[in-house]
Amino acid sequence: MGRDLSMSSICGDSKMKFTSLRQCIKSKNVWSPHILLDCDLVVDGDSFFKDTYRNSECQYILGPECDRYADFIRKKLTTFLDSNIKCHFIFKGVTKSSMDKRKEIHESIICHRNATNINMVPYFQPLFVRDVQKQILEEMDIKYFVCEYDSMEAIIGVATKLKCPVLTDKIEYSLFVGVSCIPTKSVLRVNGSKSLICTIYENEKVKNAFGVYNKTPMLLALLNENGAHFENLKELIVDMEIDAVWPVVKWVKRQREATLVSTVLKGIYEDKHKDDLKAVYERIQTLYVYPLCNLAVKYFQRDRVHGLFPDDKKWFVKGVSNGRIAPAYIHLKKENFLFGSTLMYYSKRPDALLAAFEIVSYSHCLLTNSQSSTITFIGRQDDNTVVQEISRCWVKNIRQRGIFTKLRDGKKLKANECDVFKEFVEEVLPGFNFSNLELVPSNCWLLIITLVYYILKKNKSFIDAAYCILLSYIVLGPVSKRVDKLKKAESESHIEMDCMFFYNNLKFMFEKADLSQKYNSSAVSSFLEFQHCLQHMNYLNKLCGEKIPCTVYHKTYNATFIYNLFTFIENKNHLMEYLESKFAGSFCLKMYKNVVDGFENCLKPEGWSYTTYIAPSLLH
Repeated sequence: MGRDLSMSSICGDSKMKFTSLRQCIKSKNVWSPHILLDCDLVVDGDSFFKDTYRNSECQYILGPECDRYADFIRKKLTTFLDSNIKCHFIFKGVTKSSMDKRKEIHESIICHRNATNINMVPYFQPLFVRDVQKQILEEMDIKYFVCEYDSMEAIIGVATKLKCPVLTDKIEYSLFVGVSCIPTKSVLRVNGSKSLICTIYENEKVKNAFGVYNKTPMLLALLNENGAHFENLKELIVDMEIDAVWPVVKWVKRQREATLVSTVLKGIYEDKHKDDLKAVYERIQTLYVYPLCNLAVKYFQRDRVHGLFPDDKKWFVKGVSNGRIAPAYIHLKKENFLFGSTLMYYSKRPDALLAAFEIVSYSHCLLTNSQSSTITFIGRQDDNTVVQEISRCWVKNIRQRGIFTKLRDGKKLKANECDVFKEFVEEVLPGFNFSNLELVPSNCWLLIITLVYYILKKNKSFIDAAYCILLSYIVLGPVSKRVDKLKKAESESHIEMDCMFFYNNLKFMFEKADLSQKYNSSAVSSFLEFQHCLQHMNYLNKLCGEKIPCTVYHKTYNATFIYNLFTFIENKNHLMEYLESKFAGSFCLKMYKNVVDGFENCLKPEGWSYTTYIAPSLLH
C-alpha cells in the first residue's frame, strides 16, 4: 500500500504554474495519434469545462440559461459514453492567497460589472454554472471528485493507479512517471465508428525529449512560474531572458543529481524564497517517486460516496470531495473568509451576496461547531471593494452533529435523524409550515422556501418576479420532461400533447432579450440577489444531508425566460389572465396553479399578514 497523499499533507494548497513549459512541450512535437474506446479516462474537470458556457452562446448578464447549457455539456459528455469510456472527473478546489491579493482580484473583477453601458460588459461566468456541471455528471452517472485546493495530486494519483491517460490541457503532467496526457480540444469523433481519435503526449516520449529523468522534480520546481525564486534563476542560469525553459533544462542536465538541490539553493538569496522552493520541490518529489494511494484513488474505487462521521479527522475533505460541502465553504471553514458577489451590480444597491449572508452564517456555524459566526467579507460598497468583518450570533442551539451521516451510540453507529435544515428554516422564518409544501412536487420545495425567504426577509417587492420564476420551473421541469417523451415517440398521450402546446406557445420567452433597450438595473440586481440566496440555500441543504431534494437548476432556472416574462407582465393578475386566455383548462396550467397555491400558502404563515408583508411592486 502506498502513501496517503492528501492535499494538506504535501502542501497541495499552493498553486503551480507551468505556462512556458507547456508551450515548450507543444513545440517539441512529441505527440502521437491515439484512439479512445472501451477504456478508463481521468478527466481534469476544470480543463474539460473551461469556456463551455461561453461556447454554448448562452446569455450571461441576467444570470444563467441552465437548461440550454445543460443540453450543451450533455452532448459533449455523451460523446465519451457512446465510446464506452469510463470517465473519472477531478475538479480543483480553491487557491490560497493573501488578503491583499484577494482584494486586488475582487477589484479587478467588479470594475467590469457596472452596467453603465450594457453592450460593453465583457463575458463572465454566471452563477450556477459549476453546479449545473456537477448535476449533469450525477444525472449521467459519472463520478467526480472535488479537491480542497490544487487538483494535480489527485489527477496524477488516479491516472497512475488506473494506468490510464488524463484528458487535460496541462500536458506538463506527462513528465510524471506513467502519466500520459490528451489535450481536451484534440478529441474528435470518427465518422461511422464509436471510436474517438485524439493526440496523446506519452510519458516516455516527453521524458526522453527532456532527458533529465530523476532530476525532473527539480526541473519542475525551477520552472514553476508562481515561485518567488523565478527571478533569481536568471542570475544562476545563462540565457533565461531569451528562453524561460530550455536553458534551465540544459543547466539541470549538467548538474550532478546528488548536489543539485544544494546548488540551486545557493543561487537563491532570501530564506523565504529558499523555503518556498524546497516546499514545492518536496511536493513534486513525493508525487514523482511514491506509488499513490490518496483519497481520490480510494473514492473512485468505491461504489458509494464517503459518509461523514464526527470521529473521522478527514470528514471535511471527504465532504468537499463528494460535493456534500461546497468549494465556496473551504475558505469559510478554514479561514472564516468569503468573497462577495462578482456578478452585475447596481451601485445604489449593496453587494448581492449580502442577501444570502444569514444562510452562509448558519453554514459557517455548522462547519465550525459554533453558535456565533464572524466572517471576513471582501465585497462591494458602492463602486469600491471593501473588507469588513460581519458577525452573527444564533440564539437557538445549532446541532453540528446533524450534518453527519451516522452518529455513535456506544459502540454502534446509528442513522442520524436530525433535520438541521428544517431547524434553520423554522428559525429564520418563524411560523413556516412545511405541510403547505406537501401538495407540490418535492423538487421545487427549496425553490419555494428560498422565494419566501427572499421576499419576506430581503425584498418584499419581488412577488411578481417570483411568479415568473415558478413558471420557469414548470416549463423547464414537468412540461419539458413530457415534451421530450413526445419527441422521442415514447408517449403520445393527451397530456404530452398539452405540454407541447404549452411549451410552444411560451417559446418566444426564451428569445435573447435586447438588453440595450430593456435593461432594468434594479430588477436585475434583485434577480441576482435571489440567485445567491437560492445557491446558498441549496449549499446549506446539501450540507445538512439533503433531506429535501436540491434544486435541479437546468430543470428550474432560465434567466432569459424569467426576465422576458417579468418585463412582459404587469403583475400576477395580468400573468394569470394571459395564461388563462392561452391555456384555459390545460394540464400544464393546473400544475402551475398548484405550485403557485403552495407558494402563496407558505408566504402567509400563522401570525403573518399577507397584505402587511407584500408591498406593491417597486421593480417595474
